[in-house]
Amino acid sequence: MMSKDQIIVTQVAAKIAAELVNKTTDNDMNVSAWIIGFDAVNEALLKACGLNAVTTDEAIGSMQEAFGNVEVQKQTVKPAYNLPRAQPAMSNADGDFKVQIAGTQHGDLPSWLHKACQKSGVTRVWDNRDQAVGTRRPWFKQADNAEGSEATAFWPPKGS
Repeated sequence: MMSKDQIIVTQVAAKIAAELVNKTTDNDMNVSAWIIGFDAVNEALLKACGLNAVTTDEAIGSMQEAFGNVEVQKQTVKPAYNLPRAQPAMSNADGDFKVQIAGTQHGDLPSWLHKACQKSGVTRVWDNRDQAVGTRRPWFKQADNAEGSEATAFWPPKGS
């Protein structure tokens, strides 16, 4: 039987997992991503609060206690979908990572951009330097982000 503390932590984990999912138009993919996120967040929160995660046997016991002695079958479910992964890095003949520009390129690309994009797993960016000078706008913005997800923004390092 789950304690009230476990129930509250599990509800919080469900909400956090929902916030972490990059929503797409594919509901099955959204649910699969939520399940994976919920499992990881719930386990981490329960451990951080000094609570034990509920095992499958305990969950089945709680169900049988609540609904009578109904036979509940265990089933191992493999995820139906592979979660989207970052695209492989683009590189030139020297093996150095090179980011691609979507749209118009405004001058030579700074070396810090290639390193920042490689670190973030971004392969294509919009060059906004023509509009960003003297403003707080990012110089570059991710062009290959998944639909519905926030694009990564890139500013020059401080002091440059």
